[in-house]
Amino acid sequence: MQTYLIVGCTSGIGKALTEILVTKGHRVLGAGRSQSALEELSRKFPDFFSGKTLDIRQEQKTMAALDEWLDEQPAIDVAVIASSIVGANPELEWEIEKNIIQTNVLGWAAVCNRMARYFEQQGRGHLVGITSLAKYLASVNPAYIATKAFEGKYLDGLRSRLEPRGVHVTEIMPGFVETPMIADRNNAFLVISPEKAAKSILRAIKKRKRRAVISTRWKIFRLLLPHLPAVLLVKLRG
Repeated sequence: MQTYLIVGCTSGIGKALTEILVTKGHRVLGAGRSQSALEELSRKFPDFFSGKTLDIRQEQKTMAALDEWLDEQPAIDVAVIASSIVGANPELEWEIEKNIIQTNVLGWAAVCNRMARYFEQQGRGHLVGITSLAKYLASVNPAYIATKAFEGKYLDGLRSRLEPRGVHVTEIMPGFVETPMIADRNNAFLVISPEKAAKSILRAIKKRKRRAVISTRWKIFRLLLPHLPAVLLVKLRG
């Protein structure tokens, strides 16, 4: 049995990961914004799940809460940072852009930073960040694709620091996954279920991959990306 921390466990990929892990007998510390979803997971898996409400947009409060929580818990083996948002912004409103940046850059990096220091001090561990293949696409949603590019580079930097200290770092790059994040899209393709994505992610974690594209069909698409015209990439991403 291992102990996992999953930040963003109340919906989408994070929730699917949580449910698979606890059914396999692993212990999960789950954090997210939905108190009702956390309570539901606690009722469903009382012996294997412990939840905490976190809004990572408030990065200082998040890091303080993690400090307190980590002091109370046994050693964590794997931390998965799955929190992320995307929002349609046809008018390029700054408040929408800022919310995406606060979540996917400041909040996301704050959690990665705290867990990197935790694993470094522990002398072992595995940090997993879920980014997106969207970082390779042209898009009319500049904040989202820019934040995904940032996340990948941040993980690259942490990997360079942590690997010599016995800590593994994995970047997970999904394509379209059937979650609320793509609910308003009518041109999504090669869509996979959160459960299928979660199973692929767990295989990548087990193999300690540095980077993994989820799933197999998207690996092929990733190879084709450099050869696709920019106008097509805009249409694909939207």
